[in-house]
Amino acid sequence: MLVNELEVVTYGLDDIVIENSKSNELEVILLDENPHTHNILFKKEGEVLTIAFELNIPTLKNEVFRKYITRRLERARAVIKVPKNKHINIHGKTIGVNSKSYAGDIDVYIERGNIKLNTIERNVNARLFQGNVFAKITSKSTLDLKTNNGTIFINGEKKESPFSQENLSTSKKLTINSIHANINIELE
Repeated sequence: MLVNELEVVTYGLDDIVIENSKSNELEVILLDENPHTHNILFKKEGEVLTIAFELNIPTLKNEVFRKYITRRLERARAVIKVPKNKHINIHGKTIGVNSKSYAGDIDVYIERGNIKLNTIERNVNARLFQGNVFAKITSKSTLDLKTNNGTIFINGEKKESPFSQENLSTSKKLTINSIHANINIELE
């Protein structure tokens, strides 16, 4: 992969999974319950490759009135396999983000959803309004965690927000900023 930064726009998806690629190639797998409802769009600007998912559901001409209006699930998820040491930016509204111990920098900007980071290998910056964040990181890492109305748990022990832990000898940094999110961190 020739670019160093990857931007993923997740509108129209329910879940996204980020994995380490075994080769130096980018792989995008779209798992859609309804075939032909999503398109994958690629756009390269300088050193940034943007991947977007476009929803292709035609609107009904005679929409049916529903007494209880609920948000429909898109029933689509994407698995993106990225080479190591790339910078990934993920943008979305309501989505689940799962990083399978990706060996690169990750920035996540979502409104709602669950962020599962598994083992953090590099720098992570997550900003969300509401949801849950789960992560494992070494105890020698720098932590900067803030939630206004949520709770912060470090190894199962409740901490006050904002929680900060400085370590100048490491390059790993976990930054989480939220309004209503619960943050669960396991230190190894």
